[in-house]
Amino acid sequence: MLQLAAVLKGDNVLSSYPSEIGKQMTVKEGTAYMEDAVRRFFQAGVYAKKMGVDEEQIVQMKPSLTTRRSSKPAYEHP
Repeated sequence: MLQLAAVLKGDNVLSSYPSEIGKQMTVKEGTAYMEDAVRRFFQAGVYAKKMGVDEEQIVQMKPSLTTRRSSKPAYEHP
């Protein structure tokens, strides 16, 4: 579940993924991490829809601590 949440949040591009994500979390912290991931992902989808992004496009999340890749997907949420 934490790995899915990491992908939803964009943390899967971090060098610590998957070996370190969640290793030091309590159950309560893990639950909060997963809830935040789902909330942010849905917010990004709603925001993309409001911006007029085609419904067939995939929202790709980026963690705030990484730089953006040179190839840009159709929509990126910061």
